[in-house]
Amino acid sequence: MLGVVAAALMTLQAQSAQARPRHQGFTGDLGIGLAVTMRPVFSESCSSVTGCTSSTRHEGEWGFAPLSLSLGGWVSPKVALIARFAGTSYFKSGNQIGHNFYGAGVEVWPVDALYLSGGIGFALYGPNPLFSQSSVSLKSGWALDFRVGAALAQGTNHDFTLSLEAIPGFYERDTVTGLALVGAWKWY
Repeated sequence: MLGVVAAALMTLQAQSAQARPRHQGFTGDLGIGLAVTMRPVFSESCSSVTGCTSSTRHEGEWGFAPLSLSLGGWVSPKVALIARFAGTSYFKSGNQIGHNFYGAGVEVWPVDALYLSGGIGFALYGPNPLFSQSSVSLKSGWALDFRVGAALAQGTNHDFTLSLEAIPGFYERDTVTGLALVGAWKWY
């Protein structure tokens, strides 16, 4: 683990000697990754003495983060406004189940090789209608999207980034949280 941290720090230092990225005009990124989706699992127990009680716990389902896309523009060399489409998914009983975010956000680059992003938007949770074997019943709600990422191979107009992303989604009485490790090509 210490070796990975040391390698990352050396990469960031080496990048500072290269040409600086041009954070101006149009920006965007296209990514894909690995994910875990924390979904609610309901249970009910009944007894003749206490009656019925229900409880909810969250179970993690491993899968992937399907293609994500951000499009936007720089309002300053350190801040961009973006539209973001992202999510996590897993497979259950022959169906691909998606937890998807469609919204707007702000991306902040405190230094050239590190960014933070946050947003709010519309959310959908349920079987993917293109790959599901059953009838589609999607839940709709709202979600937040948070990312922290590093530019690993940085150029003047392009980066390869690696980010951690959290997408908590809120659907009526349910909360679904997607966590992802995403590799992305970023341009500006």
